[in-house]
Amino acid sequence: MESPKLHVVIFPSAGIGHLTPFAELAKRLSECHGLSVTFMTCQWMFSSHLIAAFSERMASASLDITFVQLPADVEIEGAELMKIETRISKLMEKSKGSVEIGLRSLLDSGSPVSAFITDFFCSAMFDVTAKLCIPTYVFLTSPASLLSLMLSIPKLVSEIPISFKDADFPVEVPGLPPISSRDLPTPLQDRSDEAFFWFVHHFSRLREIKGVLLNTFEELETEPIKTLVEGTIFNPTDGHRIPRVYPVGPVISSSPLESRDKLLQDRRVDCLKWLDNQPPSSVLFVSFGSGGALPEAQVTELALGLEASRHRFLWVLRSTPTRVFQPSKETELSQILPEGFESRTRDRGLVVPSWAPQIPVLSHPSTGGFLCHCGWNSSLESISHGVPMITWPLFAEQRMNKFLLVNEFKVAIEAKMESDGFIRREEVERVVRELMEGEGGRRVRARVRELKEKARTALEEGGSSFTAMAAAVSEWRTNAESPTAIIAMS
Repeated sequence: MESPKLHVVIFPSAGIGHLTPFAELAKRLSECHGLSVTFMTCQWMFSSHLIAAFSERMASASLDITFVQLPADVEIEGAELMKIETRISKLMEKSKGSVEIGLRSLLDSGSPVSAFITDFFCSAMFDVTAKLCIPTYVFLTSPASLLSLMLSIPKLVSEIPISFKDADFPVEVPGLPPISSRDLPTPLQDRSDEAFFWFVHHFSRLREIKGVLLNTFEELETEPIKTLVEGTIFNPTDGHRIPRVYPVGPVISSSPLESRDKLLQDRRVDCLKWLDNQPPSSVLFVSFGSGGALPEAQVTELALGLEASRHRFLWVLRSTPTRVFQPSKETELSQILPEGFESRTRDRGLVVPSWAPQIPVLSHPSTGGFLCHCGWNSSLESISHGVPMITWPLFAEQRMNKFLLVNEFKVAIEAKMESDGFIRREEVERVVRELMEGEGGRRVRARVRELKEKARTALEEGGSSFTAMAAAVSEWRTNAESPTAIIAMS
């Protein structure tokens, strides 16, 4: 008799930047390793039509992935005044009951769970899985270097008595060169802020889980991964070694999520048609991700810098952060761009409001560079498609990613910010020219093409990331065979 499929539950954090790689991980586990996957979310995390779009894509590919949205009517007093890290953390705490009901329902239906895979922002769920005896893993949608940093935070905090934003000196992290304290993630900058507490709290609970899946690959982050695998980073307060780590990346979208919205369909066609008419490797793609928007004064400087560079560009411009498939509030380009900019650059530039199909743009032969916010998903997508970058970090861990992209991976050129975080038009012109025509651009272009091939090889059967994923799956099979590992507690 054929044994039942190995079954895992995936539970992402809120935000499209977390949903997309988690959905791609589900796809890879089902498609490449034959697993049955339950993709579980709470209703407050994502819109129903967005989850439906992912569900339809998986169903059309005949993948054994079931999407479940749990009812979770939770409210946090004063949420609008909280930083996003604090708000999500508190909402997760209040959603534990719904997740426990969802997991119990699976167990009671005779569907044992060999692994619960979640985001580090969801450490509240460790209480639920511990109660149900379900082996728990974190999928870190950030570089391995961030995990090295966070495991070092207790020691750093004890040694540095002031907030990192006030510490103008480099910080030592195992597996990394010294990094400026001001390039550390924004939730860590002010130790008096509640976001600092939550960020540190989530990482402090990693010793409770069995393993961490890393969205990176050995050939990209050799030293940080070596440090983590060897377990040489200890929590100085209790001496626990870190959980086992599995570098399984790059886990990125293999194709864009199609929308039924006609406006977005038309914009996709317009962008790609425009790119079709440009010379090879001649276009700079400018985009700040789904959550990034620039103040109007900065938009003006960026526009005039692009114009002065005389290079072709495709610019996704929004006045406020938007959500995928919800373009209800379109940016009025004429209201925020310098007067006459569009007419003066019509022969070499295209500005689109709110959204463009990033994967097709990065993979298009006319795209020769990417001015980006250094989000880890976008960074991996750019590397995987062999596109060199200009760094323009905004928030979260993006300044740390910038440091890695420029100094460690050597696939990007830094747009130098002034002390107030502003970037002048002259700097925009300089860095665009350097990437698109200068010697620095030639060096990072050669390097990113080298890493593109290494990323591809890592994911192939026998490659480092494929092997790491297979090792994790093998551990889950062992979990499934353990008579005490997966039981529903009464």
